[in-house]
Amino acid sequence: MFKKIILLGIFLFALTSVALMQETPTPTPAVLGAVNAVTPTPLPPKPPDPRPAICSAPYQEGWQRHQVQGGETLASFMTGITNLSVTQAAALNCIDDPNALPIGSFVWLPPESETSTTPPTCPQLVRAEGEVGCVNPSRGIQGAQQLFQNGMMLWREDTGDIWVVSNDETVVHVYEDTYIEGEPDPTATPPTTFFAPVRGFGKVWAAMGGETSILGWATAPEGQVSLTVQAAGRVSYTEYIQLPDGEIYAVTILPDTSEGWWVPLALS
Repeated sequence: MFKKIILLGIFLFALTSVALMQETPTPTPAVLGAVNAVTPTPLPPKPPDPRPAICSAPYQEGWQRHQVQGGETLASFMTGITNLSVTQAAALNCIDDPNALPIGSFVWLPPESETSTTPPTCPQLVRAEGEVGCVNPSRGIQGAQQLFQNGMMLWREDTGDIWVVSNDETVVHVYEDTYIEGEPDPTATPPTTFFAPVRGFGKVWAAMGGETSILGWATAPEGQVSLTVQAAGRVSYTEYIQLPDGEIYAVTILPDTSEGWWVPLALS
């Protein structure tokens, strides 16, 4: 009898479990809607830093870093460095005042052994007294020249300017070359053995008064020439120029002006 009761209990428990399993609903998966993704606003491009192109000392291979202590100047770091001036080192290190270095900052300089044994190669028309290094090398440019009774005209390919120089003046007159191919040349008829300039030279000459100008008639045709120029400093208004005859002149022209100064140099 006891066994029957146990079997009956097990049977009823099994029936209850089956019933409960049949009544439990199957969960329906939730359907997710579209996700609203927020597109981040891109940051504006960071402007390039212009200093590495000018203050290039930290990027020179083999140059050594020196940390500034109280009372030190740029000159105190440069004992034994013979081909770099204090001014040049200051410019290459973005230093405002070589005698007042910020404490804790760094300066970069070439090692003494390297600078004392490696001579600089630097073509220059003019070297300032005490100048070392190769900050302002000369360079060749193409141009044109025409000689006149009382002076000459020069055209520079790199700037497109025409210079007018009188034999009796130290002033150089600067004109923009506005000649366009096909424009008429001056119609003036020169005396025998003289010439009337043409093209860009002719246009400027006619505007100056032609044969009555400070130049007079041309004594030779216009000719292509090679010129050598050299800046007198990193930001100087003065430039040196060597003509085909070998003469070197210091030319000082302020920006956006039509006149400058033309001074021949007597170099030994």
